[in-house]
Amino acid sequence: MNNTLTIVALCIALFTLIYATVKVKLHPFFSLLLSSFIFGIVSGMGMETLLTNFAEGMGGTVAGIGVIITIGTVTGALLEKSGSAETMARSILKLTGKKHATLGLAITGYFVSIPVFCDSASVLLAPIAKRLARDTKISMTAMAISLTMGLHATHMLVPPTPGPLAVAGILNANLGTVIGMGALVSIPVMIVAHILGDRFGKKYYYLPKNVVEMEENQRLPSAFMAFAPIVIPIILMVLKTIADFPTHPMGEGNALVGTLDIIGQPMIALLIGMCIALVSYFKIFPDDKEVYTFEGVFGKALMTAGQIVLIVGAGGAFGSILKASALKDILMNAFTGVSIGILAPFIIGAIFRTAIGSGTVAMVTSASMLVQVLDILGMGSPMGRVIAMLACAAGGFMVFHGNDDFFWVAASTSEMDTSIAYKTFPIISVAQSLTALLCVYILKLIFI
Repeated sequence: MNNTLTIVALCIALFTLIYATVKVKLHPFFSLLLSSFIFGIVSGMGMETLLTNFAEGMGGTVAGIGVIITIGTVTGALLEKSGSAETMARSILKLTGKKHATLGLAITGYFVSIPVFCDSASVLLAPIAKRLARDTKISMTAMAISLTMGLHATHMLVPPTPGPLAVAGILNANLGTVIGMGALVSIPVMIVAHILGDRFGKKYYYLPKNVVEMEENQRLPSAFMAFAPIVIPIILMVLKTIADFPTHPMGEGNALVGTLDIIGQPMIALLIGMCIALVSYFKIFPDDKEVYTFEGVFGKALMTAGQIVLIVGAGGAFGSILKASALKDILMNAFTGVSIGILAPFIIGAIFRTAIGSGTVAMVTSASMLVQVLDILGMGSPMGRVIAMLACAAGGFMVFHGNDDFFWVAASTSEMDTSIAYKTFPIISVAQSLTALLCVYILKLIFI
């Protein structure tokens, strides 16, 4: 493939994606489909290769998170219908007050995304965000941004999330130090997103339409039963992560580890959460015999889930086609031999995230390119390797837009118009990226 054509194709494809969704209001699935084919054809990718990678990307994404999104959507519907979302919203408001409800969501996202993938967490927590927006009359834009970018902060910086965990391994950085420093850096990263989210919320004000209204005097679930469908899956996934640590803190080959290896899998853990939500639902509506049916809560939730899964799958397909092109080699060749301190991993990570859409791929690629030259960059010491890892992650924040499936999950579950999503998420991700870079630079001055 011609390198110039690949770069031109990328620019045209991204322009088409943004123009089609923002100006033409074309459905995101078809916008992504159109952009994928434009990139493949203009870059000179053969039609067979194009179709193969589109199918593999679509299928792989749906297989990877499609079921999780579906289970999460059904769980969210049960939480809404039973009044659990109302209970959770009231509990959060008691802690933060109405004025700081968005901060409560950002902090929730910060902690939840450490063990749970952003996509799953976004689907699970979206009903709470919508209920809070309706109850407080705070813009859903602010709620969605605080939740989404709170999730984004720790997803990029704190193991055991796969991206930072993989980079720590590649760079041979001390995992405990990475977790501590990553958690520290992600605090200002989360706060910046929250502050900007409140400002954008005033500019792009809307309230969610699909929020279940509570009947007068309707009985609500207890706080324990309301939070359990979310908290228990998180606990199970965290325990599995701990059990899988190289030090084997829970032992090897015993019944506990074997059990956690099963019930700590995201799909199984979320399925357990869904069952708990169903129990809670029946405590409120014991006579509802249609909840499982096509016309009941399950059926209506699956209609919503199907559209989200298709959009996310198309986003995965677009990313797969980008990865199959010469784009990766072009970027690697362009930055081979670059020696500009922490800016090297930052810039490489930023370009890969913006072009390909995967923060994990961006971080891992950046780390893989730099692992052999850490000494030259002045980051060969134990703390230097941690700083290098954080710099890779800082670059990986930028730019969060339509070639990332999480972008579509966040926009869809929060009922956010695509044009608003494009006017907010990318800008805030840049602010998060620069904030993380500044924090990493300060850490470098202190420790190196």
